[in-house]
Amino acid sequence: MINWLKKKVVGWVKEDWNKPQKDSPDMLVSAVDSNRFRTEGLRFHILPATGGYVMEYSTYDRSTDRNNSNLHIIPSDQDLGQGIAHIITLEMLRK
Repeated sequence: MINWLKKKVVGWVKEDWNKPQKDSPDMLVSAVDSNRFRTEGLRFHILPATGGYVMEYSTYDRSTDRNNSNLHIIPSDQDLGQGIAHIITLEMLRK
């Protein structure tokens, strides 16, 4: 009885293993890929505010295991893209 059950389970596993898998959103990104992009680099959030925008610039420092963030204000009379470029340049020079 046990051998019969083992053979049945092995047969089911082999059938599923050999079936072509349909593309689904869950299968397109692996856990390794998604975590690789969250460990280092820079992140910024832009929030609308009265009279312009507030930009939060965040980085991860591996040596201290801390997230560092700074707030910057982009006035409404300044071009948003140019303001973001200036902030990123400033933050990269601080490193």
